[in-house]
Amino acid sequence: MASQPRPTVGAALVVGGGVAGIQSALDLAEGGYKVFLAERAPALGGHMAQLSETFPTLDCSQCILTPRMVEVAQHPNIRLYTYSELESLEGFIGNFKAVIRKKARGIDEATCTGCGACIQKCPTKKIPSEFNARLGNRTAIYVPFPQAVPNKPVIDRAHCTYYRTGKCKLCERVCPTKALRYDQEDLLVEAAVGAVVVATGYEVKGTDFFPEYGYGRYKDVITGLQFERLASASGPTLGAIRRPSDGREPETVVFIACAGSRDPAKGVHYCSKICCMYTAKHAMLYKHKVHHGRPYVFYMDIRAGGKMYEEFVRRAIEEDQVSYIRGRVSRIYEKNGKLIVKGVDTLLNSRPVEIEADLVVLATAMVPQPDAEALAQKMKISYDSDRFLNEAHPKLRPVEMNTAGIFVAGACQAPKDIPETVAQASGAASKVIGLFSKDELSREPVVAVVNRAAPPMFSTCVGCFLCETACPYQAIEREEIKDRNGNVLKTVARVNQGVCQGCGTCVALCRSKSIDLQGFTNEQVFAELVAL
Repeated sequence: MASQPRPTVGAALVVGGGVAGIQSALDLAEGGYKVFLAERAPALGGHMAQLSETFPTLDCSQCILTPRMVEVAQHPNIRLYTYSELESLEGFIGNFKAVIRKKARGIDEATCTGCGACIQKCPTKKIPSEFNARLGNRTAIYVPFPQAVPNKPVIDRAHCTYYRTGKCKLCERVCPTKALRYDQEDLLVEAAVGAVVVATGYEVKGTDFFPEYGYGRYKDVITGLQFERLASASGPTLGAIRRPSDGREPETVVFIACAGSRDPAKGVHYCSKICCMYTAKHAMLYKHKVHHGRPYVFYMDIRAGGKMYEEFVRRAIEEDQVSYIRGRVSRIYEKNGKLIVKGVDTLLNSRPVEIEADLVVLATAMVPQPDAEALAQKMKISYDSDRFLNEAHPKLRPVEMNTAGIFVAGACQAPKDIPETVAQASGAASKVIGLFSKDELSREPVVAVVNRAAPPMFSTCVGCFLCETACPYQAIEREEIKDRNGNVLKTVARVNQGVCQGCGTCVALCRSKSIDLQGFTNEQVFAELVAL
């Protein structure tokens, strides 16, 4: 049997506009291919845009990321859809049909100049800012951050006075270009693509996840991402380290590494990989801004596996005088305006340690996006018990997925730092470019087929669809057999040969023995044996 050729569409869809999605999209666009980039936030950047500085070089995150964001927006081969989500994905390698839901911003993006007059005049100003990790406020019509790309506002309909009461429209009156569109509706955009790169990123556990640390009751117990916003010059305190409770400068700060990570009791058994490094970075940034401050780090182990990483941690300990204590923190409680941190030092024979802190920073676990499981099911791709996306092979196919034509990049696959994310994103893009290098793709001829028979049976398939639930590649579809009048006579299984990988799982599970691998039916195997 010869391999079967199939035409392919030379365009790609990138889902996610963080640093991984940006890198993949730019590499593909520079390769000469059309790219559809869908990001559900109102602007590009992802979590990297929230960072103050990056380890181990302490580069300004915005300084290195913003030019790439602008490049994406201006590239002629990239069609950018922000404030958009993937609605559905059908088809197979080389011929996918994606539907993107472009959510209504409430403005005409072509008319809006991004002047910001509507934002300045909006009367609703006390909404917690998602970009500032809820430490600062924003208005009902807003741009996530000053360097946002695209720099176009979006209306938060849940908090906008007009959408709640039918009154206001102050932003419409002050807009010089009359760009407000209150009746704007979501738009569904169809895109024919040959491959998909999934780069949806991660989230971090909140402080309310930890009963021993107060279940989020204490305002001065914050996450590492919130500390990033405090340290950022574009953050709610303009770069000054201040306590969220009273705005005072903290004299003593305790950083707790592995908060939730490597803790099966919390349901997170894996290492989040970046916590050791960004905890050292946070302690250094604190010392650079509060020279007389006293930073303490509670840690389990220091995992600094990367170029210049170990040197970076040593620099924090030796040059910035950060006190590292090897031990876990058992409890945090408030007393006389201070946070009492109780733990042990296992290097000093498990001696109890008690520190009166002004601020506590938790290096909380990196976890998948809340809707990672739903997205994986929508795209018919596999994921693990932690809801991270599964690669086809951890060594030989680290950026490919079991579903042919879909690739993975960044922290949606597993916790990783920025250099590893960028490398994986470029690797995924190179795989797509290799896929598009030929006008036609060839597939292996050994695929599953469901038998057909003459009427009135049509097929021995009984329609139990056990094969549909068992297929790891989601290649089983349902086919309705109808009479001349359009009445459904029978619903049977059908194999999408563009998706099927010929693994044979459906053949083994079929109760009625209605599925065979092409070229390996019982009759063909028996004939081969007889010929011997």
